[in-house]
Amino acid sequence: MLTGLRDAALHYKGIIPTPVDSVFEGSKIKKLIAELNEAKTESGQSKAIEALVLYGRKAYPRIIDAFRNRRLHQTRFKTVLFRLCDAQYLPDILQLIGDPSEEIRRTAKEFILKRYAEAAASLLLDYLKSDDSGYRMAAVDLLCTIKSQACVPRLMAMYGESDSELKKNIIRILGETDAPGITKLLINALSDSSLSLRIQAVRALAVIKDPECIIPLTQLLTEDDTLLKRAVLDALIAIGDKSAAAAVLHLLKDIDLVIRQKSTECVIQLADATIVPDIIKLMRDKDVNVRRCAVDVLNNIRDPSTADSLVAAMKDSDWWVRQIATDALTEVKGENIIKFFITMLKDSSDVNMRRCAVEFFNKVTDPSALEPLISALTDADWWVREKAVTALGVLKDERAVAALSGVIDDSEIKWVIPSALASIGGQKVIEPLFVLLSDAQKRVRVGALKALGKLKDPGTLSKLKEMLDDEEGEVRLEAVNALKALTGRVFKSGEGKPQQPQQTLSTMMGFVLPEGSIQTEAILVLDLCNSTGIANKYGDQFALDLTKILTEKVRPVAKKESSRFMKSTGDGFLITFPKVPNAVRFAFTLLKEIAAHNATTEDDSARIQLRFAINQGETRIDAKGDRLGVATNMTFRVEGIKWEDLISLEGGMTKDELPLVDRVLVTEHVIEDAMKMEGMKSRLVGLFDLKGISGLHRVYLITDTQ
Repeated sequence: MLTGLRDAALHYKGIIPTPVDSVFEGSKIKKLIAELNEAKTESGQSKAIEALVLYGRKAYPRIIDAFRNRRLHQTRFKTVLFRLCDAQYLPDILQLIGDPSEEIRRTAKEFILKRYAEAAASLLLDYLKSDDSGYRMAAVDLLCTIKSQACVPRLMAMYGESDSELKKNIIRILGETDAPGITKLLINALSDSSLSLRIQAVRALAVIKDPECIIPLTQLLTEDDTLLKRAVLDALIAIGDKSAAAAVLHLLKDIDLVIRQKSTECVIQLADATIVPDIIKLMRDKDVNVRRCAVDVLNNIRDPSTADSLVAAMKDSDWWVRQIATDALTEVKGENIIKFFITMLKDSSDVNMRRCAVEFFNKVTDPSALEPLISALTDADWWVREKAVTALGVLKDERAVAALSGVIDDSEIKWVIPSALASIGGQKVIEPLFVLLSDAQKRVRVGALKALGKLKDPGTLSKLKEMLDDEEGEVRLEAVNALKALTGRVFKSGEGKPQQPQQTLSTMMGFVLPEGSIQTEAILVLDLCNSTGIANKYGDQFALDLTKILTEKVRPVAKKESSRFMKSTGDGFLITFPKVPNAVRFAFTLLKEIAAHNATTEDDSARIQLRFAINQGETRIDAKGDRLGVATNMTFRVEGIKWEDLISLEGGMTKDELPLVDRVLVTEHVIEDAMKMEGMKSRLVGLFDLKGISGLHRVYLITDTQ
């Protein structure tokens, strides 16, 4: 009778129709699902949901099917499912975790975790043995999230009678559960015959972070497998127990580059000053890569007790070791270290020591460095002189102004003097900046204007106005900027002269050219030989390190030769110069710098080998300053010529005579100007049909006789 009253009431409210033959129930449920999906109001949704709930299990499969076939919106599917299903539906919901539909799988997992996590855990254990990998993985993910302690005894029992694949899944779950006794099981798993199982156990121990596992983990570092060692190093970093650092040190000598890098990272994360004696021993290793790793560790420990070791590293034959040691000592500082670098700054026998010293004083300021830095302004090495200028600017001592004024005729370094004077500031710097305003080098005048703009001295107004009529557009523009900084007003560039149409300018290496303009330039292409092979053999990071070394060598030499434009080509550079001699001098100066670098490295793999091509012709400037046109394309083609493409000429080279590396090839447009240079000699290679360039072209090899 109660059922009849309930149905009558629902019929009256319009929720369900008067019961009729069950043959029609399927169509009624389908209709209610459609009404739920199309309902415009919350009350309409609730009405359809309550009706579906009354159909119970008869509605369940049709609701699932409607969602799978996109006849029911996801939000409404979740709502009706959560309203319909109680604990009795849990086995049905578990069946959905392996459903082909990702959205159904996701909804089923959400339902289980929100309502019946603990109750589902024991049932999920049976799914771990399913033949369907989808069910197995879903069960593992859920059990890792539920972290049921009640399941631990059964999981441990299953572990002893499982195959390797199931053991891995059990280890993953137990690692997340962190129940008593798990550490012992995982440590035992470290000696399993399955490599993948051992790695899974290592990863689980990383999650648990139990100090008891440190010794068993470090014992695995003697294994040959790279993947296992990487997993152990990651685990040790995650656990963070400092006692593990010493056991990792021997991997700094591993033959695998990735392991060396990962072990260095691990030691840096874990080490403290107690490990310094062991690091010092590694710094004496004959392998430069080991010394690099060791000094990198000392750099990051940043303990005063490491200072003596870092000072010793300053005398290493490898530039990278010296650079890292210099960076580390800038953090340690201290009176003795200051004295050490001052002594280095005066070392006339070793230019590398002097370079490191001025680099140090660009980062660390100390009044006692003033006189040594002033003396360095006349150093034989232009790089030392340039860095001495910038270091004096960092020091901000007015006593340096007179010394800087005395070297403004040094064409190699005067372009950095304005910035140093601006950093020092005061009235004393105004006069030398005025002198620099009349310098022949455009970038020097621009630098002087920038410096005066920073100083904002009212006494400079008339001089700044004079610069509005400079012949160079970039100088005029900088004068406008300086005047605005001083007065707040916008002056007109080139006042009193016809105004030039506004142009889009592209600035590269301090040389400004209008977009779309055509320039005749010397074009140089530089290529790092076999960079792809190096990356494949030694790893991308190793190749990037070589590229970084090359870049550090290229930039100052290009700047010295007044380069107009430079861009990276990935494994080399495209550079343009005003004249052919600039490009030729750049090539041979760089070859000498690289030869000096190669002489200091004991690792043949770290040697740098180059190829150059030089052409001369018209380039078109795009909006980014890039050089386009046939002349540029031709330079790239010459750099990449292959012997098999040669068309032999009388007097040309044979195959064995053409160097594969460290060569400078030039076109017929360049050879005449190159041969006018003292100390140059050339040899005809032969004729080449250059792809995309019409005609046949003579290519020459030039060498430096000095």
